[in-house]
Amino acid sequence: MSNKDEAARHLAQTLFDIEPGMTHIIRLTSSPEAEENESEPIKILEVNEATVAAGIMPLHFGPSPQSGVPYPTVIIAVTPAEFVKIKSQELKLPKDWTLCEELPQPVLDQAG
Repeated sequence: MSNKDEAARHLAQTLFDIEPGMTHIIRLTSSPEAEENESEPIKILEVNEATVAAGIMPLHFGPSPQSGVPYPTVIIAVTPAEFVKIKSQELKLPKDWTLCEELPQPVLDQAG
């Protein structure tokens, strides 16, 4: 697993912790060559019941090493209905971006 993969997982955990209504976080990727480039941002698709349907609107963030994400990041927040449209390709992702892996939701500690 690359450092970028680890940073993406860390970012997903943080987003699940701070954003109510989050149902899925999907990593988006472009070409393998682009993904190997350190300046290529981590791309995240947030599926959130609490967001407003607005289509595909990438939000760009700079690196945040102090937060455990030393790479630039792009986040796209969509509703569950928009996510269905993305999967059916009715709603298109930017450039050559594709759905990659779903990043896991944190497991809540049931003890205590």
